[in-house]
Amino acid sequence: MNVIARPAIDAAIARHPDAAGWLETWWTTAKLARWESLQGVRADYPAADQYGRCLVFNARGNKYRFVVRIVYADQRQNGTVFVKHFMTHAEYEKDLWKGVCE
Repeated sequence: MNVIARPAIDAAIARHPDAAGWLETWWTTAKLARWESLQGVRADYPAADQYGRCLVFNARGNKYRFVVRIVYADQRQNGTVFVKHFMTHAEYEKDLWKGVCE
């Protein structure tokens, strides 16, 4: 997958250093993946959910939520993941992130 953008990952690590390991692992996994559907994503992240054009990952149990917008891979392209939000569970529950997914 093409993953855009590394600066957003670095900013999330700066805000939430305890999530650095999870975010680095996610970055490596996503860069090497070729996700064609939610089922493919769930092979790597079983708790991932789809909301509109976004995927929501549970990071570090229920402590954080990671929202990315996705264009799945197909016969013509490798797919693209756009990093959108890394937030606490409490921030996630406010639903302010949903606008980027519609």
